[in-house]
Amino acid sequence: MGAFSIKGDKVIWMTVVMFALFSVVAVFSSSSFLASSQGTSKLVIFLEQIKSVLLGMCALFVCYLIPMRWYRNLAFIYFGICVAMLLMLYIPPFQARINGAVRGIKIASHTIQPFEFAKVGMVLYLARAIEKWEDSLDTYKDFFLKIALPIFAVCGLIVSNSVSSTLLVGGISMLVLIFMEIRWKYIFAMMGVILVAAGLMYVVYTAAFKGNKERLETPAGKIFNRFGTVENRFASFKTDEKEEVDRESKRQSENAMIAISEGGLFGKGPGNSTQRYSLSMAFSDFIFAFIVEEYGLAGGSLIIALYIVLLFRCIRLTTRCRTSFSSALVTGLAYMIIIQAFIHILVNVRLIPITGQTLPLISHGGTAYLAMSGAVGIILSVNKQLDKQDMMEAARLNVENQQIGNNEIKPEDNN
Repeated sequence: MGAFSIKGDKVIWMTVVMFALFSVVAVFSSSSFLASSQGTSKLVIFLEQIKSVLLGMCALFVCYLIPMRWYRNLAFIYFGICVAMLLMLYIPPFQARINGAVRGIKIASHTIQPFEFAKVGMVLYLARAIEKWEDSLDTYKDFFLKIALPIFAVCGLIVSNSVSSTLLVGGISMLVLIFMEIRWKYIFAMMGVILVAAGLMYVVYTAAFKGNKERLETPAGKIFNRFGTVENRFASFKTDEKEEVDRESKRQSENAMIAISEGGLFGKGPGNSTQRYSLSMAFSDFIFAFIVEEYGLAGGSLIIALYIVLLFRCIRLTTRCRTSFSSALVTGLAYMIIIQAFIHILVNVRLIPITGQTLPLISHGGTAYLAMSGAVGIILSVNKQLDKQDMMEAARLNVENQQIGNNEIKPEDNN
C-alpha cells in the first residue's frame, strides 16, 4: 500500500495554515473585551478558537477528500438545505439574536449562522445550474427561473437580518455569471430588477416604517429590520459632528483607526495592544486593525499578501478547469473569500461604512470559520481532481509516444 500524501496546491495549503496561526494568536491577544463582557477568561476564548480552528481544518480536510463528482451531484440538495436553514430564521423557537439581529438558528445547544453556509450553497448552485442549463438559457424566462430566481430567493431571505450579507451574496453571484460569460442582456436585466426592488423597498420603509418602532415590530415591519441600521451607519460614516447618528459604530471605527495609526511599521508587539480594551469587536469585525496595531504595517501587509496569493492561485487553477462546473465553483468560492476579506479591511481603514463582515479564516467564530475552511477544501478537491486528470493524460500521451516510437524503429542492418 502506497504512503498517503497530501495533493493539491501546496501554496494554498500553506496559506491556510498561516491564516490559522494568525487566527489563534490574534484572537487570544484581542479577546480582553470579550472575556470581560462574558465574565470569563482569555484562556477560555483561546480554547474556543483552538476548537474552531481544529474543526475548520477537519472540515477543510473532509471537503478535500470528497470527490468533485459528489459536489456536482449534491449541489442542488445542499442548496435546498441552506434555503431551509434560512427559512428557520423566521421561526421563533429557532431564532438566535446576534448583535441585535436574528443571524443564527438554535439547534440543540448550538447556534448556527445560516448566512455563512448559504454563501457556499449559492456558489454550488450556480456552478451546477450553469453547467446543466448553459445550452438552454435561450430566453430571459429560462434565465430567470433557473438562475435569477434562486439568487433573489436567497437574498430576500437574508436581507431582513443582514443587508451586507445580502449584497455580498448578490455581488458574488453577479461575478460568477459575468465570469462564466452569461449573456450581458440577462445580467443587466437582473441588475435592473434588483435596483427597482431595492428602491421600492426603501420607499416603503421610509413611508411606512421609518422611526415607528411599533410598526417595525410587526411581521411586515421585520422585513425592514436592518434598514435603519444601514442608514445610521452611512450617516455616521459621512459625518464628523459630535452628535452622531450611530455613536457605537462611530466609536468602533475611530478606535480601529487609532489602533492602525499606533501600529506604525512593525507594531507594538504581540500582547501589547491598548485598543483591545476599548475596541469591543477587536476579535471579529475589527481584527485587521488589531493585527496592524500589534504587528504594524508589515503584519497587515502580510495578511493582504496572503489573500492576494490565494486569489491568484485560484485564478491559475481555473485556467486548468475542463468543465464549467469546476471553473464556476473555484471562481465563486475564491471571490467569496477574497471579497469578504477586502470588505473587512476597507471597513477597518474607514474607506467604507461598517458592514459587520468578519475577516475570513482569521476572525473569532465557529460557523464562519467552518464554512470558509470547507470552501477552501472544495477548491483543493477540484485541484486534486485536475492533478489526477493531468497525470492520467500525461501517462496516456507517454504510452502513445512509445507506441509511435516502436513503430518507427527500422530492422537492424545485418550486412
